[in-house]
Amino acid sequence: MVPSFFASFLKNRRGGGKRSPDECVRLCAEAGFGTIDYSPDFWDAEWEKEARAAAEAAAKYGVEIAHSHAPYNFYKKEPLEVFCEKLQNAALGAKILGAKYLVFHFDEYHPLPGECFDAEKGLKTAFEVLSPAIEKTLDLGVEALLENTFEDHHRVGPLERSHLCGEINELEAAIGLFNDSRVGCCWDFGHGHLQFGETQPEMIRRMGKRIRATHVHDNYYMKDLHLLPFYGNLDWETLIPALKATGYDASLAFEAGYGRFPEELIAEFMRLSKHAMDLLCRMGK
Repeated sequence: MVPSFFASFLKNRRGGGKRSPDECVRLCAEAGFGTIDYSPDFWDAEWEKEARAAAEAAAKYGVEIAHSHAPYNFYKKEPLEVFCEKLQNAALGAKILGAKYLVFHFDEYHPLPGECFDAEKGLKTAFEVLSPAIEKTLDLGVEALLENTFEDHHRVGPLERSHLCGEINELEAAIGLFNDSRVGCCWDFGHGHLQFGETQPEMIRRMGKRIRATHVHDNYYMKDLHLLPFYGNLDWETLIPALKATGYDASLAFEAGYGRFPEELIAEFMRLSKHAMDLLCRMGK
């Protein structure tokens, strides 16, 4: 296993302003990350310019962009035709970046008012929305990975469901809809903790070799906090060996999510992130 970092997290400066793709990739390289995730802002009109700049920076600093993340619309709720256009852009963006994988949330389903959550209908709806972009991704030589989600009861009651593909059987069914070995799973450990708790290692082993990439982050109090590993209560000493048992030997990518570090702290934060990810990788040897 190799340590990786979500370089897109570094775009926003504390106090306002943006770092360039070159700066984001450089910070990762200087911390010792040889592999990163980079996701351009596909909602922005300049997404292609950003993707090309990130690809140039990766070549400049000798960093591999292993995967990218397609936009998702579960919370944003842009018009469907706009969202589908952004998904198509993401497929092309992954190709420009030189990424091996593009990660999707197979979760574009909302029951109508008064309807109960219907997983079978949800899978059909999500397939209709996402399959054109996934097929384009495959046509461009990039593999498509579906990410495990978790239930947060968004805009529904505490005993009702709102998310698709948090349950392992739904994620398996979603992957199976494509009947293509180039469609696999991106396993998100933070989501897995919120959805499965102590049984997450069992679910990792069940997903097995379909796992091609990972999103690594920690949490506690049942919140999707995207913390650095060891800052929450995930049992990494159990989780990483479970992943190893599947034969996985690719990247462990820290998906930092929140917080904007002052310039005086960013290099130190990156070094700590690299050290934490190195420790996890050693658990997988």
